[in-house]
Amino acid sequence: EKQGHEPKLYNDFRDMLADPAIDAVIIATPDHWHVPIGIAAVRAGKDVYVEKPLGHSLAQNKAMLDTCVKHDRIFQYGTQQRSEGMYRRGIELVLNGMIGEIERIDIWAPKGAGGGSLAEIPVPEGLDYDLYIGPAPMKPCTADRITSPGSWYCSDYAIGFIAGWGAHPLDGSIWGLNHDIQGPYKIRGTGTVATPDALFNTITSWDVQMEYAGGIKARFMSDDIAKPVVDSYRNTWNADGTTFFGSKGWVSISRGSFAASTPDWFRQKPDPDAKSVPYQANYYKAFVDAVRDRTPSVAPIGDAVRSDAMSHLAVLAIQSGKEIVWDPKAYRIVSPEDPNVRMDHPVRGDWLKPAAG
Repeated sequence: EKQGHEPKLYNDFRDMLADPAIDAVIIATPDHWHVPIGIAAVRAGKDVYVEKPLGHSLAQNKAMLDTCVKHDRIFQYGTQQRSEGMYRRGIELVLNGMIGEIERIDIWAPKGAGGGSLAEIPVPEGLDYDLYIGPAPMKPCTADRITSPGSWYCSDYAIGFIAGWGAHPLDGSIWGLNHDIQGPYKIRGTGTVATPDALFNTITSWDVQMEYAGGIKARFMSDDIAKPVVDSYRNTWNADGTTFFGSKGWVSISRGSFAASTPDWFRQKPDPDAKSVPYQANYYKAFVDAVRDRTPSVAPIGDAVRSDAMSHLAVLAIQSGKEIVWDPKAYRIVSPEDPNVRMDHPVRGDWLKPAAG
């Protein structure tokens, strides 16, 4: 109604990308399609807003980054809490030394879920099932496979809420900061899969430790593990969050809430000369403005790759039972060597064919 015309509907995204009148696309598909469509869009000359999580593998994330750089396209990640005023304020308090030197970080997100039927059903009328499955392995259609939870919790399409929701507080942990790219860092952890033999077979609960090159330590948890930890210092509970602890106190930010060891910090007027992060109150307008003005987005591809890597590395550490050492500059696992073979995920067909880049 606002645009004064009916939206054009497409069954196949390739037909849409072929339209030269389209400048940019928003990719809010099932998780396994985020990067394949994102890369196809960038190759077609479109700017992209890509919902989280990023890729189904570390290799997909790097391919998305390289393609955006090669084709000089705008990328904005779906981490919309960057447009929350108090979320930004918390980050800037940390950036400007209000808590002193950062010593450690707590990061937590909602846990995953088990279940999901494996009983085959007829493909619903009107669903192009082959295209829906796309780059994922072809499996029988089930009632839960073609739902949003199927996209979030089944390993054919995602690595679980450790990335799907973890993307938000992990993004908060690196926004405007560089502790994760100063050099190789260590990651180890434990996790459980509630229903390994059901459709929803990704990690549901996790407790992961990271140690960065500069000495800062982080603990990344599912909310069931995090609650007693966070309740010990924060009066208000939120199922997601990032808390920075420093030599002079702590600051905690969540979707829609915030806290600090000294609450008045959030009430103080920022110094005009203080360090800041890119910000716009309307997150979606920020993307449109970046496209029109050819300026970097408020959530660029580099940040998306950095935060999403932590989720993938956490899964590899949990599944291998080993401490993993990641070199962000070389974009590879330094130690042990064997998990490097799992940096990629099998892709059906030619959806990510390198020669097309």
